[in-house]
Amino acid sequence: MYTKTAFAVATLALAITSGCTNDTASVTKNSLGVKAEAVSTAPATPVSSEHKPVALSKKEDFVSIGTQKSYNLSSFFVGQSIQIAPEYLYEHDIYYTHFIQTNENKVNSTIYRYSPGSNTNEVIETSDQTIASLTGVSHYLFWVASAPAEDGIAWTIHSFNLKNGKQDMLDRGVSRFDASIPMLDASTTRVSWLIHDATAKKTTTLMKSFDVAADTIIVHEQYDLSKGKQDGILPFDFRLGDAGRLIHTSTFKDGTKTSRLASDDGRFQRPIGGLIDFEYGTDYVAIGEEGYAAFLTLDSKESDFTYELSDRHSTVDAFRFLSRDRLIFRENTSQLLYADLTRRTVAPLTGMEDTTSKPIYVNGTIAYSVTDGQGVTFHVIDVKP
Repeated sequence: MYTKTAFAVATLALAITSGCTNDTASVTKNSLGVKAEAVSTAPATPVSSEHKPVALSKKEDFVSIGTQKSYNLSSFFVGQSIQIAPEYLYEHDIYYTHFIQTNENKVNSTIYRYSPGSNTNEVIETSDQTIASLTGVSHYLFWVASAPAEDGIAWTIHSFNLKNGKQDMLDRGVSRFDASIPMLDASTTRVSWLIHDATAKKTTTLMKSFDVAADTIIVHEQYDLSKGKQDGILPFDFRLGDAGRLIHTSTFKDGTKTSRLASDDGRFQRPIGGLIDFEYGTDYVAIGEEGYAAFLTLDSKESDFTYELSDRHSTVDAFRFLSRDRLIFRENTSQLLYADLTRRTVAPLTGMEDTTSKPIYVNGTIAYSVTDGQGVTFHVIDVKP
């Protein structure tokens, strides 16, 4: 199942835009079950802090939050322009995707396992389709494979058992009408995705999850949007965490659009605009808009926090909660920052680099890459409690 190689081929795994589907089907192996999960229909009460937002202060000195190790993978990509990043961690190994456009109509995608102890790259999966959205839960990898179809983008969602090498297809469909293919988001127990089932007149969106322990696909909420009347709800994105699930939607009614972030359990709801990225924590929701970040409390008796960037055109994204009140995030694509909401501070975690990837945080470990287009280094931080 695995093929060892001394080098990899290709460049950055590119995101792909696509359409929707009117014949999306859930595909499961005999071992998998499918069930519907009830969703709370109680209206969410908008969260509104009783206190004025508190501005976080910027510290100049670098902060250390754990033991860091670095691994240079440039020797696997000699002579190539590269941009790769850690996408999942399991038992000290780093999993990532490498993508190359072989010509105008053909691609090659490879999932690798880099083992720091032996400094080896092992091929987990290769495909002539675009592999994206690689993530993991426990000893499972998950990814989305896609390719152009006659009337849209055909896609499949795969699982791979790292212990026995068994691969299953969890879902498949053909995306049409200019909506995105599914993207995966994972908690410690589930991986979830959105499916847009569209015709020229209507879009129906389903949220699904695969529960690793139960070996079951769960169908969550359904959303409907009538295109002719522009009436209904269209989800754009979501975040799944151990704290719950947060969904970014636009509601259309009588020609008016209202965008909001809302949790499916009713704990959080706020109108929002200009959203770049967000994350759901135990006590806070982190959001990034142009020029600033905000950390919105889930307790109306506590204060919200804000962090303004020196350049109002700069952006922040990739929020990762390390605990209830500590998190990291990325400014532009050049630096990682560390926020301590208890101390009300933000400090640089890394220096300014050419390109710093979105970090991942798995089982107490942060991983990210730094590249200048020719060389690439993976950095791993074992976070102190």
